Amino acid sequence: MPRRLTIGSDPFEVLTSPAPTPPATGARGTTGTLRTLRTKGATGARKMRLTVHVPPELVDRARNAVVALSGPPHRLTLADLAERALRREVDRLEREHADGRAFPTRDAELRGGRPVGR
Repeated sequence: MPRRLTIGSDPFEVLTSPAPTPPATGARGTTGTLRTLRTKGATGARKMRLTVHVPPELVDRARNAVVALSGPPHRLTLADLAERALRREVDRLEREHADGRAFPTRDAELRGGRPVGR
């Protein structure tokens, strides 16, 4: 059996590549879209990739805002904008629907597919 190389052409690839994670399965056994990354955010916690579908005009507005505010002093990135917006909305939902507390921890992963009634 040939010997497996641990470092490819880029020696820093080992440090910067995402950690392998087992695939998450959805309602129909399809692979999920969440993946833990080795990078650490401002809180020091690991981050996950989340894929969502957003209207094109909102994506365009978000990209315009990021380009306009990407330099000093803001240094805004699309990831930072998305994280702040998601955090702000979840905080609002907790205030309005859970008396300001975190929602109960879910027992299972979200089910994929088309929402009911849309």
